[in-house]
Amino acid sequence: MIERVRRLLSPDLMARFIAVPSQFDRREQHLVVMSIVVGAVVWSAVYLLKLSVHWLSEHILEIVEQTPFHLLIFVPLVAGSLIVAALAAWRASFVYYRDKDNHLHALNDVEGDGLERTIGLYYTSEPALDRALLGTQGVRARWEMPTFSLAFRKFLATLVTLGGGGSGGLEASVTLIGESLAVGLFKPRPRMIPHNLWALRLWRWWRTLDPDELQTAQLSGVAAAVSTLLGAPLAGAFFAIEVMYRRRPVIEKLIYALVASLTAFFLGHFASPTNTKFVTVSGLLPPPLNWRYYLILVVLAISVAFVDIYLRKVRGGLSAFFHERFAEPWQRHVVGAVMTGVIGLTAALLTGESLDLVLGTSDRVIAAALTGQLTIWIAAVALVGKLLATMSTIASGGSAGMLVPSMYLGSMAGVIVARTFGYAEPLLVIPSITASLVSLINVPLTAIMLTVELFGASYLLPALVVLLVTLLLSHPTSVYRTQRDQDESREILPGYGVRRINLPPAWEGKTLRDLALRDRYDVNVIGYVENRAQGAQVTPYVPAIRPLRTGDRLIVLGKNSAIGALLADLNNMEAGKTSGQQTAAKTNDLPGGAD
Repeated sequence: MIERVRRLLSPDLMARFIAVPSQFDRREQHLVVMSIVVGAVVWSAVYLLKLSVHWLSEHILEIVEQTPFHLLIFVPLVAGSLIVAALAAWRASFVYYRDKDNHLHALNDVEGDGLERTIGLYYTSEPALDRALLGTQGVRARWEMPTFSLAFRKFLATLVTLGGGGSGGLEASVTLIGESLAVGLFKPRPRMIPHNLWALRLWRWWRTLDPDELQTAQLSGVAAAVSTLLGAPLAGAFFAIEVMYRRRPVIEKLIYALVASLTAFFLGHFASPTNTKFVTVSGLLPPPLNWRYYLILVVLAISVAFVDIYLRKVRGGLSAFFHERFAEPWQRHVVGAVMTGVIGLTAALLTGESLDLVLGTSDRVIAAALTGQLTIWIAAVALVGKLLATMSTIASGGSAGMLVPSMYLGSMAGVIVARTFGYAEPLLVIPSITASLVSLINVPLTAIMLTVELFGASYLLPALVVLLVTLLLSHPTSVYRTQRDQDESREILPGYGVRRINLPPAWEGKTLRDLALRDRYDVNVIGYVENRAQGAQVTPYVPAIRPLRTGDRLIVLGKNSAIGALLADLNNMEAGKTSGQQTAAKTNDLPGGAD
């Protein structure tokens, strides 16, 4: 009997019953466990932030509205702005993003739209010349940035910004919190590494040294954060993929983003079964299937696209105003808070509504739009007020995001169009939310998934119609400046760039020694691209006496101003013009252009 039990419990026999499929290898097991842990940890932080912001905002606005003229709102707004300024200065670090001209700009890690910082941090582990020059590459480049401390500072900054009456959404902040917590779970800390054999083996299995695995953890953190906020796990996973890979969705990483997203969703459902979804509407009518309705949907999509255009203009103008007029960060934060308060008070006075019409996250107003509680006048004031208040909060450095405000703006546009043409509000508000997510945030897959998860499959067809129209009008723009740019002319450090220059016919047979580009323009040649029948071949080192060939390209590195001077001279000479500083000999040397 004992011998039979031993045989049943033998490792070989047990392995046959519990063995996992061979294709589910060690790496995939590690990634699945990692995604579950990341989902649980991120859910706990985001769920706490969500509850805290709503509780604080409701209590502050309730106290303020009991006072005459509601002027007390400026106290929490200004206090919150000063706290954010202090958090931005405490242990500050900077995340870089590229603008449309491929110039690098530094973003304070706590201020403003957290999703832009998240996208910038996501790509820190990928190979790049700027990080190679700084001597930090791979996962080390991300681990040298703050992790848990950044999540904690962003948590506090968001709480005092939105809880104190600032205008904006939670999603951008929670994505940065989720990314930072996910990375922090794998960050090596020498003092905390266990010394006993079993724990050391567990730690070696848990840690990650692969940039691809680190990015999977980052995506899982973002997906779990958005899933917790919206109560839509599929939309959360697709959102994480779309904002990071706007031009090339990655299905493999989607699997692990879904694992983390579902983990966070179920934890939220168990903690609060009746309050999981971002917004819930019962008794929705199915949308009609006739030409008039779908023609109005096209008009609605065009209207939302125009809202998108004005939002970008307001954001650019306010950002330039705050950063050019106020040298001290605390001044910028305070002025932005005061402007937000004035806008909120004005909207409340014009409509007779409460201050949360445009201040705070305004989740209640989206629900009111879906249930037909808003007039055209209130919706119009709310649309303009929310746009101005949110942009004032974010442009001045307040900690908030654009995803929920984009849904808000779409809801108000939907109310206006529905009331104008005599339709029940949900029939146009729901497609308008889809249109706003596509036009403002440029996440079409997420918009479709969110519409189906929140409102049902019957709204899939109207959502597809507005999606196509807004994609045609807004693609490939994006409100997030840090989304990847594919331009090959690239700034590697602020003020320094790399450029590929076509070799003109006049340089045929000449050498770098003959051209003396370094002496004349203070640029360095760091590569040579040969165009041959079998394809382009890159040579990282170009001998000074090597004859150059027309049709090939030089890769030059230098200050943007120096490269600009070189390109200007090339273009002028190609047009038959010469600079007054050049000799006739130089004129023969420098015709041509750049790609």
